[in-house]
This record gives sequence, structure tokens and C-alpha cells, in this order.
Amino acid sequence: MKTILIAAALASLLPAQTITWTKEHEISVQNSAVQFASNLSSQIAIIGRLGLSETRPAVVISVNGHILSPFLPSIDGEDAPYLLYRIDGSRIELETVAENPKRFVSLLKIKQPPPNLVPVRVSKIVDHTVLVPTTAPITSIGEPPSLFLDHLEFTPPEDAKALRLDSTLYTLGAPVFDLSGALIATTLKGRETNTPALMIQWLIADFPELDAILTNETISDLERLPLAPKTTQEEAKEIIISPITRARQRFIQKSHQDPLPCVLVSNEGAQATHSVIGTIIHSEGLIITKASDLGPSLRVRYNGKNYPAVLLSTDETTDLALVGISESRMPVIRWIDELPKAGSVVASPILLQESTDEMVAEATSYMGIFSHVLGIGIPTVHATSQVTSLGFTTEQLDSGLTIAAIKPDTPAFESGLSPGDLIKKINKQPINNRADLTAFLDRCEVGEVVTAEIARGKSRSSHEVKLISPLMIPPATGINLAKNLSMVPSIRRAPFPEVIVHSTPINAWDCGSPVFDINGNALGLNIAAVSPARTIALKPKEIRAAIERLLAKTRAF
Repeated sequence: MKTILIAAALASLLPAQTITWTKEHEISVQNSAVQFASNLSSQIAIIGRLGLSETRPAVVISVNGHILSPFLPSIDGEDAPYLLYRIDGSRIELETVAENPKRFVSLLKIKQPPPNLVPVRVSKIVDHTVLVPTTAPITSIGEPPSLFLDHLEFTPPEDAKALRLDSTLYTLGAPVFDLSGALIATTLKGRETNTPALMIQWLIADFPELDAILTNETISDLERLPLAPKTTQEEAKEIIISPITRARQRFIQKSHQDPLPCVLVSNEGAQATHSVIGTIIHSEGLIITKASDLGPSLRVRYNGKNYPAVLLSTDETTDLALVGISESRMPVIRWIDELPKAGSVVASPILLQESTDEMVAEATSYMGIFSHVLGIGIPTVHATSQVTSLGFTTEQLDSGLTIAAIKPDTPAFESGLSPGDLIKKINKQPINNRADLTAFLDRCEVGEVVTAEIARGKSRSSHEVKLISPLMIPPATGINLAKNLSMVPSIRRAPFPEVIVHSTPINAWDCGSPVFDINGNALGLNIAAVSPARTIALKPKEIRAAIERLLAKTRAF
């Protein structure tokens, strides 16, 4: 997978055809994104479905409480309500008006809509720079959806039904907005290098229930930004990265601190993916990076040379490591503590490594949107919504619902339950399928003790089990890269002190890099790749405190 990413990013270093991106363009985009972010709470809802852990951003489309949502298949195909996650972490059940699995969208309705709903406008595509709200696998209380800024790969033909977005990070049915905040499309099934999005007028034509609800289509009045080129069908097949994206990458690289205070830290003798970025904190060869990705034998690539490196100390709280090399007069990172407004553009330098003995490194930059600051210990909306777990996974057989595997070190594991046990009742309520189990657990709370009646062969027994919180995010280990993942998450993604949340799409091996604003100010350091459009970065205050701890236990080198 990394080979594909390297090829794509190296292609971004090629001339951006005739497109030029300027500071004025970037400021215009940022102003629009900041304005859009300020309206998120009234126009975007976080949606889930009973029995599922994932959440999605959905769009308010009427004052009567209608919501255009991504389609979420219910557990085991059983009928289950959609849920609206409120800012306090509670959930309310929604009415399902209609579902369109073919187009990956659903029409939902709040049964008692609040008075502050602001329906979105719908518009034809005018500009080729768009905004897409995204959510992580887990959303904490009060967290807004993140925003991702994207571009069209080429100008759609007049008879086109779909746009072609540059990124591949989107889930199915995600809303796509222009820079004025008007809904223009929803995403379809992604491809290897791009994502098609069905234009809103064609979605309405294919989903007649929307026709009487959505406002009349308008044409947005937008500042004219660079447009993607017109191409033939054959030329379109050759496009890997949008020319607009390439032009923005070239612009944003010029805004970074120069020379770039970054190095490539590699685990000696390991695979190409076993590397991270390091940020220089002292001119005499001191570097900080992500500790949990480092091995015992390190080398650093800086300014075209390879250096033997020494791991000097690590900090458990922040997952930072201090690494040293024998070099002097290195450029040092310059942090600022003032954070931008939500919706502001941020970017991170990416150092690409070829899997050769020479460790050739090239620099590019990926861009995202600053979202918010997240404090430590804030519970997720799932935890506060009484989503509970028995600590085991189940398998549906003809004979009923059986225990397929039990998580070690859980009350269920200690209760005497075993894989293969047939679940008959819980608290005397019959459990015939996963839908029964999900509905039961949704009414319970973490810490509650329940009695599970099971059949094991011809014998029956009862077991008391204390309910626990479910594990929502799977570990990064064991990921099959052949599945064409849009990103590879860090193994350690929590807990951390207060962090910055942004939507720059980085991978595990891109952690340790600084986060810059469009003026080249360093706002933080990327410490974990969480999901395709969710990255968390340590704030300068936390970095300085960690550096003090690291230096206090540093060994000489």
C-alpha cells in the first residue's frame, strides 16, 4: 500500500499544468471553511443505528425535522431504528421515512423537531473546491464532525451525473457541499484513487421522496477559484491527483518553515513502512518523534544523508521519544500557542521513503482542516448512551445465538462461559438472535450485572456477568493491506493529554510531523493517525512539558 501512496504523492510534485494557487485563493477557501464550521451545529447531525458502533454526518433538509443521512445497514438485516446523537451524548430514535441502499442514503425524520433547525440549500456545482463533513469511529461528547477540503479531478461533462472527488477517504453517502454551504452531491462507492459523488439533482430524480422536501435548486454565488481542467474520457483515466490539489500542495510547501525542521526516522533493517517523521527541537541533533513506532536500532535521514541515531528517552504520557544524532546547525521548529478558528486550513509535511538502501526521501504536504481541541477523559457518546457489552462476540446459527469468542480478562471470561455456549435468556428475557441481544444491551448500563442462561450440550446453567464498555476501534495490528485501506492507523491512538483534532489524512508512518497553518506557524505535533480524516496532534504546551521530562532522564550520547 505504501508504494501506491508514494507514487501518488510523488506525482503531486509534478508541475500543476496551468493551475496556479495563490495566498489569496487559500485565504478565500479558509474564510469559507471557517464560516461553514460555524454553522455545523445547526445543519449537520451525527447519526447512528441501533446495534452499530459507527456514526455518520447527516444533513438537516427541512424545518420539519427531515434529515438526509447515509444509509446504514442494520445488524443481521433486522429492522432497527436510526439514532440521532445529541451534544450531551444522549440519543433519540428517528423515524425512517425511506431508504435507498442503491444510492447509499436514507431519509429520516425527527419526531419532535427542535425550533432551531436550519435546512441546507441545494445547488448546482459551480466551483471545483468542496467541503465534506466526516466523523471518526468514535465521537466524544460535544465533538463536532470534522471537515475535509477536497477538489474535483476534472471538470464534469455537461451530461455527467457524478462528480469525481480527489480523495478516497469518504464513507458511503457522505454529503458534499460547495464553499457557500450548499449541498451539491453525496458520495458513492470509492475507487482506488478517487471517489465519485452523485449530483444532488440526480439523487432527487432517483429518490422521489426527496423531491417534495428539498428546496428548489439554486446556483451559488462564489468567488472564482481555479477550476479543474476539461479532459477527454481517456485523459481522465490517467489522472491520479487533481491538478488543483497539486497546485495547492506546491503553494502550501512554500509556506512551511524553511529549511524544514523535519527528518525521517527509520527502524534499521525493517520494512519500509516502519518509519516515522521526526521534528528537530535543538540545532545540535535533538529530535522528537512518536515513541511507540520506534525499534531498538535507528537511523535518521536528514539533508540527503543517513545518520546512526540513539534513542535517548521516552515519555509515556505523550508517546514522545527523544532521539539524537551527531549533527549541528540543524533548523529548529518554532511553535506558537495561539490556535486558529475551527475551519482553518492546516498542513503537515510528509517525508516519503523509497525502500532502497539509500533511503531516498522526498517532501510533500497533505492538507486538512483544524476542528477543535479535545481534552483527556471526555467520554464518548457511545459510553454515555448506555451502549454496553458482555465481553464476547456471537455467531448466529440455526440453533440460535452462540458465543463465538470471549475477550480475556473480562467478567464474562471469569464467569465460566465458554465459546460454543448457546445463549437462551438474559435476565429471563429470551435471546433468539443478535437483534434481541442488541435491544437488551441498549437498555442497560455499564457496570450492571446480568444473568445469562446458556445451554451447553444437554446441560443448562446460569452465569452472572458484569457489563462492560464495548471496544469500538479495532487494533491496528493484523490489518490486511490488500484490502485497499484508505489509511493505516497508529497502534497507539489514546490516551493523550489535551490534543488538537484536524482532518489532515496521514498514516501511522507520518506521525511525528509538525502541523502548520497557512502562514507557516507550527501549531502542534502529529501523535496519532486515528481514521481517514481524523488526526490528533499534541499542543505546544504539552510538547514543552514532555521535552522537560525527556531531557531530565536523557542519557549521554
